[in-house]
Amino acid sequence: MNILVPDSWLREFLITKATPSQIKECLSLCGPSVERMHKVSGDVIYDIEVTSNRPDSMSVLGIAREAAAIMPRFGIAAKLVNDPYENNLKFQISNLKFEKKLKIKTDSQLNPRFTSVVIDNVKVGLSPAWLQKRLEATGNRSLNNIIDITNYIMRAYGQPVHAFDYDQVLGHKMILRASKKGERVETLDGKTRILPGNDIVIEDGSGRLIDLCGIMGAENSSVKNSTKTIVLFMQIYNPVNIRKTSMSLAIRTEAASLFEKGLDSELVYPSIMKGIELFKQIAGGSVASRIYDIYPKQFTPYKVSVSKEKLSAYLGVGLADKDIVNILTPLGFSVLTGSRSVTVKVPSFRRDIEIDVDIIEEVARIYGYHNIKRKLPSTEPPLVVPDPVLSWEEEIKVRLRDWGFVEIYTYSMISEEMMDLFKLNKESAYKISNPLSQEWVYMRPTLLPSMLSTIKQNLNIESNLKLFELSMVYQYRKGNLPIEKPVLVVAWTGNRYCEAKGLAEALLSLFGIPSNLLNSYASLKLVENITVLEMDFSKLVKDAKPTKVYNPIPKYPPSYEDLALVVPPKTPIGPMIEALKKVDPLVVDVSLLDSYENVRTFHITYLSPEKNLTTEDIRPIREKLLKVAEEKFNAQLKAL
Repeated sequence: MNILVPDSWLREFLITKATPSQIKECLSLCGPSVERMHKVSGDVIYDIEVTSNRPDSMSVLGIAREAAAIMPRFGIAAKLVNDPYENNLKFQISNLKFEKKLKIKTDSQLNPRFTSVVIDNVKVGLSPAWLQKRLEATGNRSLNNIIDITNYIMRAYGQPVHAFDYDQVLGHKMILRASKKGERVETLDGKTRILPGNDIVIEDGSGRLIDLCGIMGAENSSVKNSTKTIVLFMQIYNPVNIRKTSMSLAIRTEAASLFEKGLDSELVYPSIMKGIELFKQIAGGSVASRIYDIYPKQFTPYKVSVSKEKLSAYLGVGLADKDIVNILTPLGFSVLTGSRSVTVKVPSFRRDIEIDVDIIEEVARIYGYHNIKRKLPSTEPPLVVPDPVLSWEEEIKVRLRDWGFVEIYTYSMISEEMMDLFKLNKESAYKISNPLSQEWVYMRPTLLPSMLSTIKQNLNIESNLKLFELSMVYQYRKGNLPIEKPVLVVAWTGNRYCEAKGLAEALLSLFGIPSNLLNSYASLKLVENITVLEMDFSKLVKDAKPTKVYNPIPKYPPSYEDLALVVPPKTPIGPMIEALKKVDPLVVDVSLLDSYENVRTFHITYLSPEKNLTTEDIRPIREKLLKVAEEKFNAQLKAL
């Protein structure tokens, strides 16, 4: 995730004399990567990439904390200030008389922390110039002072915020629950969403849905120019539910991107106190209710330990206890060093730290990967055994390419219409519960629909197509994950049966498998004037005999003979060739030379490793050939 951070805003949380270029270089070497910088109205804007496991850094505060920990490692003084975790922004509301109330019901599994407060006498209007400038510099369009405050807090602290019109929350009741399948809500973008079910929603006293939580607010409770009283709402949601809803409805908002990564529940209260302060300062609002803070399972700091031996082995250098403490403490960790291990107490905003190597990673990056000395391994490199499937896959793809075929890539999913068209059993296929499109509903049990669809799309461009795809099909297993099976499909336009059979035999030869076993590995079919060859690639790899047999160059030349045989109609030539080859050891090859009407001319190759063959040597073998042809295939030698 990329965020834009103005330098002037960053320095509200970071005291340093470093130049923007120095900040960029230090952060990029040891923390979030600053991809580029540009200027807007004289202010430097950092474009920063933050990895998805670090939602705590997806804010101005988070970047400032990283900079305060990293820059001293480069000899540049830096200090984090205005930390909400320390200040807690205690707003004086104890002596106020509360006139507004909310009735709240929530679900702690869906919503670990629900925090809200009613603010009265707000004046909806334009935001002050400084606020508009900051939001626009971070890629947010200024709308009005109410919405701008919520966006300001989200960018400053990384905590999404929502504001309801208090008078539009009928009955002043908020019930947070899981949605039912088919429920509808009109979101702020004016679109009516049909919910797939188990989405986090809020309904009011009339049963209306007034919020699609963590994704987008509802239009019926949105702040209007006439709004006088608002409900300021900050919360934490179950990230799994948010992710599923966002993907199912194809709504990607910044709030959803943050919530689905798992946010810090301890940041909610400081954020709402800052919100109260801003609403008083910018919108003239006053607190009209108590702060509702439903937080049944509070965060308990936990500890993670790492052995010093393992830390030194990974870094390639032994660090003193003082250096380890100086590296981890600015990141928010409480550090305890022992004789053999280092133990840290993990702050609430760093719940990505779970095991010892997480601590090693933090020490390594702040110490500086560029400072770790290069050292060649003292032992032999580990033996890597190549995956035979991948090796064969590359070999086959290169061969087919060189033989004039074009490789295609298609989606692993097909539509329900395609399943019906090819009469595929839906009960024996995996159906996707939340498909992104009606074109991708079932995991394909065969490659044939994808191949034929591709041919249809390209026939108006090229009529003579030779395509192949080597990919997975998904075999059904009841109550379990599918069996992913690699399959090779080759297709030609027109009736190319003989060419397809020849290709199959050539591929079998590459795997060292006799061509007479063709039917065990491949199937040939003609579909709507399209010739299709399907081969079980996993079985080919399993039975492959890659070791080649060396046949020395014969000392004596071969002898050749052509036999023209009259055969009955529809006589299979392949089995006939195989039968003739087995007649005598001196018959080393039989091939079809010519075919005319019911006459098949076979080219026979005789070879002896011991001597030159004479006519007398060949005559008894020829008689055997003719006898086998007659007895097994009712074929006769053509009369001259």
